[in-house]
Amino acid sequence: MKKNLNAADITWRDITSFDDLAVIEDDWCALNAICEKGNLFTSLLWNKVWIETYWQIHWHLKVLTAWQDQQLIAIVPLYYQQKNIFSLTTLYPLGQGEAEEKEISSEYLDIIIHPKHKSATISYITDWIKKSRCHQLVWQALNEKSTAFEILTSTKQNISTSEATRYLVNTQDWAMSHLSKNMRSRYRRGLNQLTKVDAKIGWVKTENIEQYWQIMKKFHQKRWLGKDKAGAFCSNEFNLFHKKFRQQAPDNITMSAIWINDAPVAIHYYFNDSTTLYFYQSGWDEDEYSHLSPSLILHLWGIEHNTKPFYDFMMGQKQDSYKAKFSPLQQPMHNIAINFNPKKIIISRMLKKISQQFTKINDNPHNIDLD
Repeated sequence: MKKNLNAADITWRDITSFDDLAVIEDDWCALNAICEKGNLFTSLLWNKVWIETYWQIHWHLKVLTAWQDQQLIAIVPLYYQQKNIFSLTTLYPLGQGEAEEKEISSEYLDIIIHPKHKSATISYITDWIKKSRCHQLVWQALNEKSTAFEILTSTKQNISTSEATRYLVNTQDWAMSHLSKNMRSRYRRGLNQLTKVDAKIGWVKTENIEQYWQIMKKFHQKRWLGKDKAGAFCSNEFNLFHKKFRQQAPDNITMSAIWINDAPVAIHYYFNDSTTLYFYQSGWDEDEYSHLSPSLILHLWGIEHNTKPFYDFMMGQKQDSYKAKFSPLQQPMHNIAINFNPKKIIISRMLKKISQQFTKINDNPHNIDLD
């Protein structure tokens, strides 16, 4: 019988350049397939498109890998942002850290460790993160059951968290009878109204994905601009990321729609991997058809017709989220910030405030009350 792997059998390598990262692409893909069952958001592909879209000159790779007999058994895919030698260094997982107005909201990112080698690697990884020489770490949308959450909360550093919830439907155990009477009534009423206008519900053909993205975008933006909000599609980088991803991974994109007179009036946009259909974005003709509850109908139709084991609403508010009405499983999620150097962070924030006040004074030298 083969003995259990111990720390002495492991070779650790830091990766700080994209050339070195490119060398292990196949290894990353193989490890993700084993550990995460092909989880889309921890995949190399997702991270490559994110890097192509968002990477900036003051960002720096900081990836740790573990090897045993030339096999990749763990990867910690991080990077840090530092504008200059005087600014704070902030550690992020690859896939997060872009400006809020441009973000794609990568969820379920993780530290990937081969399940057979977790006990032999986790201590080294924890120490490596603690000794990163960064001032802080920020990690959003972290599943409480993830390896990263286990490691980060064990660092015994100055940690702050905010809680959220993952809303996940196990389609094999879910039934319409699990819904409230009101939800079932809304669904039946909506379907009956759609039947009266000879509407159709279905999956969008792959060759029509690009066209339907543009239609959904118009629906979505019109709705949010009507609320005096920018809407998700206002960012060029946001749109560029999704365009690149659709081009490079068409098999990981799914769309559903409601058609009336052969014209789409409501559209849902999903990502998918080997186990899960992830609801990501939506849009509908609010002026003409909002009374039909088109998004609710598409969700319930999607759950019923999903061929994957799971239908994922992804992260939402812990309380009062509309997603809870679909009777999903609810898993704790966290947004984590670790302050490795609290004093430095406090000083940095104070200096930033002083700088902002100084700028305000220079912009208004005559002390005119701008408020």
